[in-house]
Amino acid sequence: MQAHELELMIGDTVWIGDRELTVIDIDGGEVTFRVDSGDEELIFSDGRISRARDLPPR
Repeated sequence: MQAHELELMIGDTVWIGDRELTVIDIDGGEVTFRVDSGDEELIFSDGRISRARDLPPR
């Protein structure tokens, strides 16, 4: 298994597989992420429906 070290700030997003991890808090050496599934459906105001995984990374 490879180890990767990243410098992240609150609001940064990382994709791992079909999961989107967004940094929501950093306290000392601990980082808290919000985890979103790439399978979530997004419904736009014009009625279009898309899956989060189909959108380009931010």
